[in-house]
Amino acid sequence: MTVNQQGFELEYSHSQKERAGPVTCLSMTFENEEARRAHFTEALRKKLKDPEFRKIEGFPIGNDEDILNLSDPPYYTACPNPWIADFIAEWEAQKPEQPEGYQYHREPFAADVSEGKNDPIYNAHSYHTKVPHKAIMRYILHYTNPGDIVFDGFCGTGMTGVAAQLCGDREVVMSLGYQVKPDGTILQEETDEDGKKVWRPFSKLGVRKAVLNDLSPAATFIAYNYNTPVDVAAFENKANRILKEVEEECGWMYETKHTDGRIGKINYTVWSDIFVCPECAGDVVFWDVAVDKDSDKVFDEFKCPNCKAKLTKKTMERSWTTRYDNYLMQTVRQSKQVPVLLNYTVGKKRFEKNPDSFDSSLSERIERYKSPYWIPVERMMVGKETRRNDPIGLTHIHHFYTNRDATVISCFLSKADKTKHSRMLKLVLTSLLIYASKLSRWRLANKSGPLAGTLYVSSTIMPLDAMTILPNRIKRLASGKRSVPLLDFKNYSISTISGSLVDALNNSVDYIFTDPPFGVSTLNPKALPLHPRTA
Repeated sequence: MTVNQQGFELEYSHSQKERAGPVTCLSMTFENEEARRAHFTEALRKKLKDPEFRKIEGFPIGNDEDILNLSDPPYYTACPNPWIADFIAEWEAQKPEQPEGYQYHREPFAADVSEGKNDPIYNAHSYHTKVPHKAIMRYILHYTNPGDIVFDGFCGTGMTGVAAQLCGDREVVMSLGYQVKPDGTILQEETDEDGKKVWRPFSKLGVRKAVLNDLSPAATFIAYNYNTPVDVAAFENKANRILKEVEEECGWMYETKHTDGRIGKINYTVWSDIFVCPECAGDVVFWDVAVDKDSDKVFDEFKCPNCKAKLTKKTMERSWTTRYDNYLMQTVRQSKQVPVLLNYTVGKKRFEKNPDSFDSSLSERIERYKSPYWIPVERMMVGKETRRNDPIGLTHIHHFYTNRDATVISCFLSKADKTKHSRMLKLVLTSLLIYASKLSRWRLANKSGPLAGTLYVSSTIMPLDAMTILPNRIKRLASGKRSVPLLDFKNYSISTISGSLVDALNNSVDYIFTDPPFGVSTLNPKALPLHPRTA
């Protein structure tokens, strides 16, 4: 076993034979992947000491070690990537020669594009405004040639990189409804002047190179994992072994008693706000008075269970609780929520019940428990949306999770950090974070999910218990990566910086595909030196 300087096993993506043999990267040959990584990590470490480097627009907030631990230089850096120009120079030198007199020309892409979102790799990790890679492939195949360089300045999860690489996958290209001849010529069905259907060549099979960029370190981290090859079987095996260790350590937090005394495993818990009746000052559990599960309705108006006064949420004040926060090591005042429904499994059957004395006692024990692992306790950043939950006492990151789920996540993360698949294992966690949080609201028919685009915390929340959804996320990621086996390090470069990075690409990008964020774009067309073939 080999380890890096942090004592973690190194993460490799190729077979054991490939890992052990010489590795070529940017025209340099290394004994193995470990040597490659050590060389470029040290180079990035030195670069991070340069004050001017840190002044680059969009440089992420974080210390050197955090940036280095996330990065896999030179392919991916959780900061501006110093090697982009080197990759472009290498890719330009590798481009196939065009016939003498060749002139680039493409008619505008005019077809309607509709791709479903049920592809395994698309569903491996959720992200807002994500575009299916097969939709992007149609544009790349239309406008580019094999070896061309594609740029996405707002890459999000990096689906443009996946699309660029899969333009070299015959089966995937054919799944788009195209034909591929033995020499790699791609044909699409068109209608000729006589109204007959004919197959005409329009592109060539072959990988395109991708320069990916995003301002968000979370986005580029996801993009890296999407675009990087991985030993799926080894990843899945390690993930399940860690999951078993976490369950042995934290499983007691998910126990409940069935009616016959058997111990069941909690699948999810519904929590409800408690309000105070303005007429009698009695407690009102919102779930008890406003939710009718039989008719699957939530009432806007309801009666106080104590004095029968007519109430709405707007006419009531919240009930508050003051408790000692083990992680902040101080007393906090928060809006009171209580568990009102447990869904659990005994054997192979699911059941539901109202929490009983066993559950109340366990909840108190969990509340007093302090995770021995690192849990983020940062204050929510200044902003109207980021601090919208200050009035209900959710002021720090860990407040958005039950102590049970925060403990499971921190335990899994600690164990993942010590393995060669640490980055993919962390991706498992980022894929579930929002769903395991208090942002996941209860909806009719016991469905759950966050309200898109906000940090809204509902009066009835239904965090998907981390212990329950971890196995599902592991399977989903493994399935996604298994569906795209032909990815390769040498086909992409990923950077974390403002979109103004494009000013440094210097006439070297062949095609820009981008789904800009909602807001002011940092791309300035007048300042961007475009290659003649750039769309």
